[in-house]
Amino acid sequence: MKKLLLLLPLCSLLLFAFIPTEKSIVGHWTMFYGNGIKGTSVFRSNGTYEGTFDGHQWKIGGQYKVDGDVSSITDSVCGFGYWGKYKSTWYTDDSLRMTAVEDSCTGRKANADGLVMVRVKM
Repeated sequence: MKKLLLLLPLCSLLLFAFIPTEKSIVGHWTMFYGNGIKGTSVFRSNGTYEGTFDGHQWKIGGQYKVDGDVSSITDSVCGFGYWGKYKSTWYTDDSLRMTAVEDSCTGRKANADGLVMVRVKM
């Protein structure tokens, strides 16, 4: 009986060890855009982001929302009223691929569809 009482909490701990943690997009990322361009971005916990493209002086910024595995984004190039939706496929806690679900901004969709993000370790 004593062994059974010790085994029950151990089984509970093992069960919780296999529940996946929620992945977060917050942080600094190296971006490999679907059209072959590379850049960097930072996603802040307040729902804003900013990115740059290698070889370019200008920045892009906007807002984002995450609902499960779908991220919605808006940016300064397409206009803050135009939101795009992208499905996240996480490879690890530090890398993911974005696939367009819906985006009326063709320029953003051309860049972001197939985007691979790798977290920068700080």
